[in-house]
Amino acid sequence: MKFGKTAQLALAIGIFAIALIFLYRMNQGRAAEHEQLSAQLDVAQQLLPQLVSESEDLESRLNQLQAEMDQAKASLSEGKARFPLSIDGIRYDELLCQMAHDRDLEVMRLVTSEPTERKVEEVTYTITSFDLEVMGQVADILDFVNAIAISEDFTTASVELVDIKVPEPITMQEKEALAGQEQEEEEEEPEAPSAVIKVNIYSYKGD
Repeated sequence: MKFGKTAQLALAIGIFAIALIFLYRMNQGRAAEHEQLSAQLDVAQQLLPQLVSESEDLESRLNQLQAEMDQAKASLSEGKARFPLSIDGIRYDELLCQMAHDRDLEVMRLVTSEPTERKVEEVTYTITSFDLEVMGQVADILDFVNAIAISEDFTTASVELVDIKVPEPITMQEKEALAGQEQEEEEEEPEAPSAVIKVNIYSYKGD
């Protein structure tokens, strides 16, 4: 069937109109998509400086933590190096006795324990304990304890216990009773102050 020229022209115009509508709608869709992408790009550009700043802060914090960890490791290694590998009990017995003698203290008892292990955080130390009892003046006892605390020979030691006992003074009645007694033997000297002291010395054998 043949169309007339008028029909052909109308058909051509219709097809062209449909094509224009299709292109218009497609162009509108692309414009909306472009507008959406532009909005997303604007948001990303606004967030970018903040993200860069946060990234720099995190990197700075990470470097700081790494430096602190390196310093802690160095301090731990240095601290471990200060500890002796083992404790010579006889040497420390002699040293404690000499320090007491230098302060006019009489060593009444000195007991050295067998080494035991104690875990402090992640490090296991060996501890040797020295239990001693000394007798003398209170000032000398305190000086003896202070000497242990500051001595270079006891840098890895701790004074765990100091129990000082001071006898009560003699009353006038007791003095009169003693004076009235017949002195067949020489009177015993009054009991002097005494102290029980416990010293722990730490050693470290390594991992």
